[in-house]
Amino acid sequence: MDLKKNLITLTTDFGTKDYFSGAMKGVILGLNQDARIIDISHEVPSHDIWAAAYMLGAAYEYFPQFTIHLVVVDPGVGSQRRPVLAVTDRHYFIAPDNGVLSFVYADPGFSKVIHLTASHYFREGIGSTFNARDVFAPAAAWLSKGVEAENFGEEITDYVRFNIPCSRKENGAVAGEIVYIDKFGNAISNIKSSDIEELCAEGAQCGIEVGQLALSGVSPFYSALKKGEAGAVINGGGFVEIFVCQGDARKTYGFKRGDKIFIRKL
Repeated sequence: MDLKKNLITLTTDFGTKDYFSGAMKGVILGLNQDARIIDISHEVPSHDIWAAAYMLGAAYEYFPQFTIHLVVVDPGVGSQRRPVLAVTDRHYFIAPDNGVLSFVYADPGFSKVIHLTASHYFREGIGSTFNARDVFAPAAAWLSKGVEAENFGEEITDYVRFNIPCSRKENGAVAGEIVYIDKFGNAISNIKSSDIEELCAEGAQCGIEVGQLALSGVSPFYSALKKGEAGAVINGGGFVEIFVCQGDARKTYGFKRGDKIFIRKL
């Protein structure tokens, strides 16, 4: 076994109340007791493929080379949607072919997608409701034991991917949108810190508009504001994030994914 491939991450919408993620881990360890399993999250909102894609995209690059990422948010389970294995120059990804790997496909090191068809790497007696246990988990385990990616099926090019929205310049401003809202209610945009630095160079002040909320400047950290005050910060991923100090920006302002955000030089 190639010990470099024995780290497997899990990202699902299964939660922790039921047995689902535990059964997946049992299948993996039943095939490879040397596997190391790390949970990225089991709290993806139910059936929210975009949220899963974002979470995975925000986390996977921090894992060691040859990590196998198993992602199951699968509202099409049991249908004709395909199970796939995606490969980059550093990582492997096993998931349903429903767009959940869209951020992976934007990775400069992305190389190919394989349709998982080699059923001898699946559990026997596959049902229609738990492909995470019966197809994806055993495929990840066999991959971790050293089976080459090409042995799982044929390469495909018509895999499903979402359009990932990018910030843009518009009428002297930087325009973007809210792409994710985290558990704290913070609204994360697709506007990068470099966009602000370019627009508001040499200490110029920036104005930020999201819906009815207008802000002046970017806070250095959350607690620079008073409790209940709204502000903007550059988050750990390097993107503009709207927050309410010790509060919930989503509940306070009704933010949702797709809301437009504009940054202008004042």
